[in-house]
Amino acid sequence: MSFLFPKLPLQTPKRDPDGAWSFFDGALKTWAVESDGNSFTSRQIFKHSNPHTGVGRKSIATPPYHWHIYQTERFDVQSGVLCYDLDGKEGKLVAGESVIIPPRHYHTFWLDPGTGVDLDVHITVSGGPNAGFDDTFIHNFYGYLSSCVMQNRSPSSFQMLAFLDHADVVLVDFPLWTGRLANIVLGRWFGRSLGGYQVEYKEFSEKSD
Repeated sequence: MSFLFPKLPLQTPKRDPDGAWSFFDGALKTWAVESDGNSFTSRQIFKHSNPHTGVGRKSIATPPYHWHIYQTERFDVQSGVLCYDLDGKEGKLVAGESVIIPPRHYHTFWLDPGTGVDLDVHITVSGGPNAGFDDTFIHNFYGYLSSCVMQNRSPSSFQMLAFLDHADVVLVDFPLWTGRLANIVLGRWFGRSLGGYQVEYKEFSEKSD
């Protein structure tokens, strides 16, 4: 069944002296800013001059259109311009502005390619019984996706849904709120139980070289 659940060599992200993790050959950098057990804040910088992050909503690093089962998410722009889609309505934020997204609201965000500058944003997720969005999720989700992109391989849908299921994140692509069922059946049962996919890989852990 390897054709259903393809595996590829995972590439350990580079780490900068300041603690940043680099994905897509440096196009996206992330830092853990703060974590208190109830919330987690990540700093993320998206490069405007890179095809993986700087071509608007279609950039490979743009999160898929999704919603959180339990968590509230807040975006605080430090520099650059953040474009977002919240429940089908698009907007923009500049440095010093923020937006709060409650649970179960459809959303995604991307760098505004027309500005010619990088996007530096702090993303905070809080609430719910599962931390969901944390450093482990970021490193594994983007680490896996970056490994695929840099090797010209397509990511496994089963693997991606396994990541999302573990973080209580649901895709909007599935009709009538069946996305949560897709997470469980395709991500958890097929991806993890049958396909052997994981949600935490040693290549993306703090102990990796």
